[in-house]
Amino acid sequence: MHVLSLRHGDGTARALSYLGLIPFIAGILVAWAPFPELRAQALNAVAIYGAVILSFIGAVHWGRVITAPAEDPLGSLWLIWAVAPSLLGWFATLLPSTGTMPVLIIGFVLAWFGDRRAVQAGLLPLWYGHMRDRLTVVVCTTLTASLPLVF
Repeated sequence: MHVLSLRHGDGTARALSYLGLIPFIAGILVAWAPFPELRAQALNAVAIYGAVILSFIGAVHWGRVITAPAEDPLGSLWLIWAVAPSLLGWFATLLPSTGTMPVLIIGFVLAWFGDRRAVQAGLLPLWYGHMRDRLTVVVCTTLTASLPLVF
């Protein structure tokens, strides 16, 4: 099935995407809760989940390129781009805590730019771009909310 066959937005894909925000929101709420003994663990859980989700976002492009019906002249570049978010997420988890969240924020913003470019080129459906706009705002907001706790 070609990715553009989901032109109007699959309800399941949307629901699962928005449910995927729960670990970000819950993790930041726990980190800010008056239980300092849970703070580091909550922030670590959010960071690891963020790295995993960056990999997932990149995989959208991988799947799109390898299932495309015609040869995309930029396919190789999109495949390279597809692995970049996961590598950036992995790198973020290796940093001291003061660097992890800022690098994840940068990763999500860069991934959003890549997705916007793919939507504008007609490589991903418009509904996906709108959904990614909202998801990226929430994810970056939660990650930004963690910054006072790690500095």
